[in-house]
Parts: sequence; structure tokens; C-alpha cells
Amino acid sequence: MAYRFGEFTLDRSAGLRAGDAPVALEPQALRLLEFLIEHRARVVTKQDLIEEIWQGRAITDAALATRIRAVRRALGDDAAQPAYIRTYPKRGFQFVAAVREANSTDRLPGRRAVALAAVLALALFGAWFVLRVPGVDGGMIGRPSVAVLRFDNLGEGAGDRSFADGLTEDLTAHLSRYKELFVISAGTVFAYGDGALRPLDASREFGVSYVARGSVRRDGGRIRVTSELIEIATGHTLWAERYDRALTDIFAVQDDISRSIAGTLVPQILKDGGQRATRVPTADMGAWELYLEARLRQGRYSRADQSEAVRLARRAVAKDPGFAAAHSLMARALGTLFFFGWTEEPGDTMAEARAAARRAIALDDSDPQAYAALGYIQRFAGQAEPAIANLERAVALNPNDARIRLELAHTLDWFRLQERALPQIELAIRLSPRDPLIQNMYFYKGHILFHLGRHDDALAAARQLGSVASSDTWRVFHHLLRAANLAQIDRAEDAAAAIADALAVNPSLSLSAMRAQFEKSRNHPENRRAWLAALERAGLPQ
Repeated sequence: MAYRFGEFTLDRSAGLRAGDAPVALEPQALRLLEFLIEHRARVVTKQDLIEEIWQGRAITDAALATRIRAVRRALGDDAAQPAYIRTYPKRGFQFVAAVREANSTDRLPGRRAVALAAVLALALFGAWFVLRVPGVDGGMIGRPSVAVLRFDNLGEGAGDRSFADGLTEDLTAHLSRYKELFVISAGTVFAYGDGALRPLDASREFGVSYVARGSVRRDGGRIRVTSELIEIATGHTLWAERYDRALTDIFAVQDDISRSIAGTLVPQILKDGGQRATRVPTADMGAWELYLEARLRQGRYSRADQSEAVRLARRAVAKDPGFAAAHSLMARALGTLFFFGWTEEPGDTMAEARAAARRAIALDDSDPQAYAALGYIQRFAGQAEPAIANLERAVALNPNDARIRLELAHTLDWFRLQERALPQIELAIRLSPRDPLIQNMYFYKGHILFHLGRHDDALAAARQLGSVASSDTWRVFHHLLRAANLAQIDRAEDAAAAIADALAVNPSLSLSAMRAQFEKSRNHPENRRAWLAALERAGLPQ
């Protein structure tokens, strides 16, 4: 049985589609939507959903709310003014849109489309399934999957929270470098806030089989860390350890935890000797704390935060000139200032960024972030081959880093290598489905698909972007992505409506302004021509 409602068609075998375009929705959320439609004549209670979707297992309200939100995002629904799913407080949920039933055979466009829909439905929960994607290590998704939850901060001093988050992020990075594992990005974990994610919730959200968690307390010159590895299927703790060390031993503790977790999941790592300890980044804890604060600032995209990241990184380097990670972070922040035009001396800024990245590599040629920073800067200079080579080297050093894969995808797209870019952006999304940069990921995916001529798929990416857009900037990109692709498939009225939506958010949008902005970039001229031509066809004013 297939159900048609609004622009959507839902079929259990083919998944959810908007028109002819598949809509990515993980299996539990897909079944939840189907159940609500099947029982649309009544209010469905929480207990009904638990019995049907979770087979009676106890779940949290947060887990159920997450699934409802996923369905609403896929449909573009608004909880405040619902067109599809209405919430009745303390009672349950009801599907309220008009539905037309049809036999599955009346609407299926062929086996190829069914297969594509199935693949896209699996994409967000790729860690559960072996999904081979051209251009990436196809075996990666079938390997042991793990998420490192945000470590509990048991300290009360200034900076203790950022110190605990730094430990979480660094542990994730250490584990990510084991190619035998599939590791969920720290960015996605941090999106849930402080202590908001429990092991079972993490398994349901990310499809991981194992969760690592712990706590950290600083006390004067000492640090106390606890950590454990939990197997979700059994609830058993597979490994646990407590550390009471001098504060300067924090890096040795990180190495020990990451090797122990990796060795527990893949015993061959221990048999091979587990010799993957990273270098001690710095012996100066003052430099380390400056670096942690700089890293936090560099993750925020404003001129003030990027400038402060540079200032803090310079202070860290002044304390320890051999601190490679501080050099690479400074390079990235300087590159960001250059890219957004947030500097009065762009030539000097770019030269300093390039020098900082090269210094980082000279100090630690095994640091993926150093190569990623240099590739990032070389892209802005229009240096295609070295930019791609350095980013591919960074991916080889840390295949689980979603941000580096995003950067590689963006760079390949920048130089009009979209066939190579697409699998990288798809894997970035799978590695970090709740990343703070998920808006970037969905936009670049849609942009890549636009240039590949896959306009229905690009529109699906645009819908995903629209469901998470959290600022006017991203809402404008959402509407422009819609407009460009709609224009290319001769949906002129819809394209014009998308342009009107974009202008409602930013009335100053124009082709001439976009051309002026593009003239400063070094990306492929055919990318610019095709994109602007599509927007002109859609009706963007001169």
C-alpha cells in the first residue's frame, strides 16, 4: 500500500518521496510516519508508538521527540502550525493531512528508483549497514561503530567545562585515526548539550553499537578521569578505568583510553602492538588552555570570534613555539578571516596563514589538521592540485573526521570535480548527522548535485537544508538552491516563488552583487557561470 499526501508519497518498500525525489528518513522514523498515517482517524498515544516502533521497550520522551522531529523535518512541517502531524499535549499525536491510498504498483517508477530510495533512507544511519560508496573506503561503515559522549565535568573552576570538552574532542580524534573503527564526530555529540545524551539514546540516534563515556575533575595540579566502554546490545561494560595523574599527564591518559577502547573493539590492534600513540602536543599547560579556548572560538563563524582565535593561538605559540596544533588552528582562523573578507590586509593575512600551516606540518607531519589547514588555504589561492593532495592526506590520517571530509568535498566542488566530491560529502553527513556545520554539508551536497545535473536529488538536499536552517543566511541559501534547481527542470513558477522567498529574507540580493562576490574567489569559472545562469533564469534581479 502507498499513501499520497501533499507532495509526498509513502511506500514501505520504496520509502518517502517528494514528487519523484527520494526523501532521506531513517527506518524507525519512516515506520513511525507510516503508523501515524495508518491510524490517522484517531490520536495515537505514546504507548501505542512504544508498542509498535520499539516493541514495548522503555524509551525516554526525548527519544520519541527526536523521531517526531525527524519526521516533521522531512515533511517541512511546523509543530506550531502543523500541516501533517499535530501534537495533543498529554494525549499523543495525530496525522491530520488528507491522504489518498493507492496500490504500490500504481506509483513505483521502477526498480532503479526503489533502490535509490532505499539507499537514501539508509544514508543517515549508515553505521548500521554496509553501504559501499564510490570513492571512499566501502568497508568503513561495516566496522565497529562508536560514539564518545560528552565527558561529565565534575570541576567547579573557570574553564573546567571547556577542559572536559577538550578531552572529549581529543579522545574522539584519537579514536578516529583507527581505520578499523567508525567513529561519530564530536560535533554531532556536542549538539545535544551538556549531559543530554545517554548511551541508549546515542545508539538510537546514531546507530552505533558502542558508547564511550566518562568524567573529569581538575584539582590543583592533578586530574582525575574515569572512562568506560559500553556495549549497547547487552548493556555490559566491556572496559573501564580510573586515572589519578598529574595534570601534565593528560595526553598520556588520552592515548591510554583511546588505545584501550580501540583494542577492546578490534583485538587485532592490540596484537599489532597498539603503537599509535600521538605526540604530546605541548608540555606547557598554559599554552594548552589557550589552545582549547582558541579552538572553541574558531568554531564560531564571526569576525570577532575568528580574530580572537588568532589572538589566543598566537599567545599559545608564544608560550610554546613547538606547539603544532596551535599553529594549524591559527592558520585556519587566518584563512577564514581572508575568505570572508574580514581583514584589512588580505595579502598579509594569507601569507601568515600559509606560513603557520607549513610550520605546523614541519613540527608534526602526522597531524591531519595541519594538512587540512594548508589545503583550506591553498583552495583560496586557486591551487587545485596541492589543495586536494593535502586534504586527501588529512583524510588518510583521520578517515573519520567529518569536518575534513566536508572540506575535501567543498574543495573538489570548488575546482569542478563534483563526481569525486559527492561521496565525500555523503560520508561527512553520515559521520556527523547533527554537526553544527550540517547546514554547510546539506548546501554543498545540493550544490554538487546541481552541477551534476541531478536536480531532483539536489532539491531533496535543499529540503534537508531548509529543515535545519537556523539563520537568515542559511535560509537564503536554501531558497537559492531551490530556485536554481527548479529553473533547470522547467518549473518556472516554483523557481520564481523560491526567488521571492529569498528576497523576502534579503531584499538586497542581486545577480550583480553575486558576480562581484564571485570575482574575488578562485573557484572554477564554469561553476560560477552555471550557477548564476540558473538563478537568472529563475528570476533573480540584475
